[in-house]
Amino acid sequence: MTLIGAHIPTKGDLVSALDAAHRLGCDVVQLFVKSPIQWAASTLSEATITNFKSSKQGSEVKLVVAHASYLVNLASPRPDVLLQSRKALLGEIQRCHLLDIPFLVVHVGSHLGVGEKRGIQRMKESLHWLFDHLPPSIPTFTLLLENTAGQGACLGYTLEQMAEIIEGLKPEMLGVCLDTCHLFVAGYELRTSESVNELAKLIEATIGWERVKLLHANDSLHPLGSRIDRHWHIGKGHIGLEGFRHLLSHPKFSQLPVVIETPEPELHHAENLNQLRKILEAE
Repeated sequence: MTLIGAHIPTKGDLVSALDAAHRLGCDVVQLFVKSPIQWAASTLSEATITNFKSSKQGSEVKLVVAHASYLVNLASPRPDVLLQSRKALLGEIQRCHLLDIPFLVVHVGSHLGVGEKRGIQRMKESLHWLFDHLPPSIPTFTLLLENTAGQGACLGYTLEQMAEIIEGLKPEMLGVCLDTCHLFVAGYELRTSESVNELAKLIEATIGWERVKLLHANDSLHPLGSRIDRHWHIGKGHIGLEGFRHLLSHPKFSQLPVVIETPEPELHHAENLNQLRKILEAE
């Protein structure tokens, strides 16, 4: 059975995301473990940790995933930002460990004009730095790199780039989260069964399916190959319902937990989740 859920705003209260996920009937919930737009993070109190774990165990949510801060750029050419990004992400990994959250999604970084080759090398160095600096209390942790739309100087918009970045790191330490909107606007066709089959073969040949742990299901406001990152409501964008039908009926994609990150969650999450459920029920 495909697990379906949503990214839920926490509004400073982690348990509130679990409560909202319960109301929406989510199997999966994605949340931030700190503010996504600030470097600083308050210390997690024992009461907060205990309350979150207890609420998670008592809920029907089967999987909790965290998403890293938007400020983190593991490919930054600026030494100060690079070190700050590495330390901030390490801190988020530690928070996830304390909260028993198994996956942390982070965007592949941006080279900010110095070129893709140098950016990829810096990204690889950052990943090795992170795992070298994991404290003994966290023997392993699975970080999930999310593919990008290729907007601006963003790296990771091709599967070949993703494969180059993750090469040499164990799958149990470093996995991949695939975003449908990002794939589509980066040039990967998703709207026919043939194109989805070809994409599945390319994933196996590049990053390998053992790396893929999560699917972000987002329609796209912009057309195929536009490289403009703008998520849209399921079935109302350029991917359309047929695209999601082909994806979710494919034996590889259908095994992945699915999280929506569509706009205006309080107004439209229920509608978007229902669209995906209808597709799965029809299979």
